Amino acid sequence: MNQFTGCIPGNLFTFPISNLQLQRNQFSGPVEPVDQVRIPTVDLSFNRFSGRISPLFSTVQNLYLNNNRFIGEVPGSFVDQLLAASIQILYLQHNYLTGIEINPTASIPLSSSLCLQYNCMVPPVQTPCPLKAGMQKTRPTEQCTEWKG
Repeated sequence: MNQFTGCIPGNLFTFPISNLQLQRNQFSGPVEPVDQVRIPTVDLSFNRFSGRISPLFSTVQNLYLNNNRFIGEVPGSFVDQLLAASIQILYLQHNYLTGIEINPTASIPLSSSLCLQYNCMVPPVQTPCPLKAGMQKTRPTEQCTEWKG
């Protein structure tokens, strides 16, 4: 919550820390880690990050990417880790994501939390989201046509 701006370097995710909280700033651009992210909790929410979500984040236990400008499909490695209960929190709501490859009958472990609402897709699975995520499931179509990528 410092009003920091600009891009963040990919090597930031190699630091031996347990918690990286950069939420509620004005960071922008793509987020491209240089290697698998080993930081257990990464919060990049409420910024202006864009581009596709890197599969290198699939090793994070608690990942908050909500309220940004991410586009494209959610990497399949996220689904694998979520169903294996390796990811405990995966908040992707309020972006411009267009899909996720997950079986609608898949059973997400009770210890895990997934929120996909208010993207450019209909969430294929119904999961409880935080109340502050709002009630709208998808973005209006006109907001999605300009963000296709």
